[in-house]
Amino acid sequence: MRPTTALIVFSLCIALCYPTAANDKKKHLVVAAGKAAQQINNHPWSYTTPGQANTNCTGSGTVNGTATDTGYGTTNINGTVNTNTDCNTTYSPPRTTSGNRITVDNAAWVTDVSNGDQYLIQCTANWVASKCSYLNDGNYNADLEGNNMWITGMKGMKEMTAKYHVLRFILSGRPPVVAAVATTASPAQPSTAWTADETYAWQMYRSISPEDKDYVQVFCAANPKGAALIPRSRVIAGQGAEHALDCTSWISAKSKSQ
Repeated sequence: MRPTTALIVFSLCIALCYPTAANDKKKHLVVAAGKAAQQINNHPWSYTTPGQANTNCTGSGTVNGTATDTGYGTTNINGTVNTNTDCNTTYSPPRTTSGNRITVDNAAWVTDVSNGDQYLIQCTANWVASKCSYLNDGNYNADLEGNNMWITGMKGMKEMTAKYHVLRFILSGRPPVVAAVATTASPAQPSTAWTADETYAWQMYRSISPEDKDYVQVFCAANPKGAALIPRSRVIAGQGAEHALDCTSWISAKSKSQ
């Protein structure tokens, strides 16, 4: 029985398409854009053209003398020459030309919608037509490889992909909790053991400023499943947060610390 055309096409696709997929080392994900910031940078420049001097001279004169024919085609002339020379000098002073080049840093926190991992990414727009842009709220297709992330979204009516650098990464996974085996039957008691996330959140909370502690208390009370971005002074200034304190871990740690 001869293979059908569909089977031949399928076999050909396996032979040709599989190496392409195998060589793709990027991780494909969908991310949700969160807190974003933008910073404009000025790069002033200048250069100086040195000064120049040009001199033009003109002259005229008269000759008074006597000529003596010595024969054999030779004549001796004795006399004086009077000349007048006028010189004019023009000078162009040094000239300085200056300007300013502007670049824009666009930073944002993005979250992998499949597992909650968070990335702080940033790109720099060096020219007007740069693909690097501010990320508005919403979901974006992304490709991750090493410390680089490519974000694909719509810019006007056109789909564009911009390359960002990953500045920070926060893993959202929780370590498994192993329950102790009781030797005798007893009522269930709440666990007092601290997880790694609780320890990290509580140590971070204790190290921040009093203003940031007040902010964490207010924010986490209203958003128990959110993440408090600190320090607030940097966030308010649009410079991007240094830490994202997980409210769930902090609330749990706070209850165990009392």
